[in-house]
Amino acid sequence: MRRLIGRIVALVVLLAALLWTVDWLVLRRRVAQNGDAFGDLEVHYRYAVHLKNKRIEQRAEKETVECVHSMFPHYNDTPCWYLKRHTNQFQELNGSPWHFFYDE
Repeated sequence: MRRLIGRIVALVVLLAALLWTVDWLVLRRRVAQNGDAFGDLEVHYRYAVHLKNKRIEQRAEKETVECVHSMFPHYNDTPCWYLKRHTNQFQELNGSPWHFFYDE
């Protein structure tokens, strides 16, 4: 039973690596042929900055982000299918100074 589970896990890892490699090769071909491998999308960023005086400052920005037309991220770009579904990004930031140790 353990051997069967080990073989199934190895097969899944091998298939995932093969899928990523094929996706990368298709992207390389798109770049070489006509340069239709990249796209641009407008992403709305919202930041909530926690200040020292226990208040929260909110900021909103729009930015055009380069994305890649593939299933997986390549060349440090997010896939376009993912950015189309996540055009509103939210991030909380802590405005307090850095602490290299924690007091508990």
